[in-house]
Amino acid sequence: MDVKTAARVFEVINLFAEVRQPMIYSEIARRAEIPLSSCHALLQTMVAKGYLYAPGVKAGYYPTQRLLHVARDICAEDPLMVLFQPLLSALRDTTGETAALATIAGTRVVYLDVVESRQKIRYSDEPGGFMLVHASAAGKALLGALAPAARKSLLDACEPFSGSVEGTEIDRPTLEAEVEQGIARGWHRSTGENVEDVAGLAKGFAIHGEPFALIVAGPKARLLRRQDDAVAALQATFARIPPGLTE
Repeated sequence: MDVKTAARVFEVINLFAEVRQPMIYSEIARRAEIPLSSCHALLQTMVAKGYLYAPGVKAGYYPTQRLLHVARDICAEDPLMVLFQPLLSALRDTTGETAALATIAGTRVVYLDVVESRQKIRYSDEPGGFMLVHASAAGKALLGALAPAARKSLLDACEPFSGSVEGTEIDRPTLEAEVEQGIARGWHRSTGENVEDVAGLAKGFAIHGEPFALIVAGPKARLLRRQDDAVAALQATFARIPPGLTE
């Protein structure tokens, strides 16, 4: 299986997550932009492996429960999630806002786990969700957790930067200055650059040389009004990570 074929497997899975109904292979091919012959062969392979089935002759394909059980078994033994899930839950309860753990995926920030606020108006996302490196508190914190050479390389790969959702330009010198300021004070912030009216506070660190970030995010006015308390909660959560794990 080549890299393109592997990517198409995930495209098909994500398509089912979006559509949430059986689809015939020609529709899957069209939506996922896969050639018909390649799509048919891919779907037959997924059927043979037990990940898809045909609900009826003309109903097309739909994922089996195998995907759920495999994912559940894998996630149940994720060593970082076992460690961080109670920390994130406590951070959510202390701040009243959504708490998350993130890392770098290529040139984007990816959430590894999200514990949403219990408040009616809240920041909402899910594990596997992406954010821009240059326009998020998590991205700035992750940049700050990188060595200077690795930081430069990542920023080079991210350019040209898109503007913020509020329409303002994000330039590299300003971003680099914000990253350095955050390193000096021990935490980073975003105020609506990535999601309108949402602010984020993040603490970056490294585990075995890889960058991670703890995040608190919520409605901008509410979170920034309690910024000092939220930063204190972030720092306290970071202090609960076992010694020797972070660098």
